[in-house]
Amino acid sequence: MEIELSEKLKCFKPFLFEELYRREKAERAKGKKIISLAVGDPDIPTHSGIVDCAVHETRNAVNHRYPNTKGNENLRKAAAEWHKKRHGQVFDHNKEISILVGSKEGIAHLPLVVMNEGDYCLIPDPTYPTYRTGVILSGGRMHDVPLEEKNDFLPDLGKIPQKIVDRTKLFFINYPNNPTGAGVTTAFFKELVRWARKNEIIIAQDAAYCELYFGKPTPSIFSAPGARDVAVEFYSASKTYCMAGWRAGWVVGNSRLVCALNQLKENIDSGQFNAVQNAVAYALRNHDKIVPGIRERFRLRAAAFSRGLKECGWRFAEPEGSCFIWAKPPVKTGSLDAVCLMLERISLLAAPGSGFGRYGEGYVRFSLTEPEPVLADAIKRIKALDWNKR
Repeated sequence: MEIELSEKLKCFKPFLFEELYRREKAERAKGKKIISLAVGDPDIPTHSGIVDCAVHETRNAVNHRYPNTKGNENLRKAAAEWHKKRHGQVFDHNKEISILVGSKEGIAHLPLVVMNEGDYCLIPDPTYPTYRTGVILSGGRMHDVPLEEKNDFLPDLGKIPQKIVDRTKLFFINYPNNPTGAGVTTAFFKELVRWARKNEIIIAQDAAYCELYFGKPTPSIFSAPGARDVAVEFYSASKTYCMAGWRAGWVVGNSRLVCALNQLKENIDSGQFNAVQNAVAYALRNHDKIVPGIRERFRLRAAAFSRGLKECGWRFAEPEGSCFIWAKPPVKTGSLDAVCLMLERISLLAAPGSGFGRYGEGYVRFSLTEPEPVLADAIKRIKALDWNKR
């Protein structure tokens, strides 16, 4: 018997990063010592205080039972306290905050609660691939919105065709941006919210890198008047606290959207382990003693790696945040060709910009989630590469 898989599954290409993992593994099998800067997986260990809290909470048998799908009250209150302190925004922890099994989970599920078949979702290009997942599953349609260097990698709202706008239900954005490292201003958020309210479009701001900023603190979309009418913001413990494997995040904002997302989750998952939730609550309440050091390490890594790339003739805009460098090689070449050449010649793996969308062609994304000596070695290898011998 040949099992027939669903038509929707056929819409999914292999997830970019899984494909990169496979390619890296194949090269290692040849005996090569590969440096992989392809995936944003933080190398910095989770803070010992967070780990100690998790160990203590794991031993508490109360936490061995099912959690509340929307998140336990301890973490929801901690998130509300953090938003008030960090952004000056007051949120109802019962109606405007829901805990996620990593922000990726909530991002993938959001289109299922707001989109009907044929509705449009606006997707930035280049983009984090998961923004497309829920749209495909919901039967929705997608319109790519270019993020170009000449516009500081911000979407030009005026260039989105009105016939598309009229049929759009949802718009994903992400700042500080993956993959470009671009930042955002309150002025842009104000413009975006005015536009979204006028056109009755929901904004989903992915704030996974909000604490990895290198200059002024990243604003919240809720700094813009009227944002709660149309927006939600997704947060992640993965990069902020170097807790990628713990799988914890939260969504905050419009209560109807937050509660609807939680309603869907009640039918899909049973929430995150309470010991993990309480460890994240500890992290939020000790944010000021944990995060500045992490942020500074990524800032210094970005500065050093940027200097090295410039010396090699790479072209790029300085990153304003995130843990990535988004750059063009010193010679004109395709993204995948550049990545393959570096892998074959200098055993260095990066992510091809074309894997993030059509407007990523020509770029390469380097992740800074490896120790400083490894990043320094990567720069040495890049300097040794002769692009003219291909």
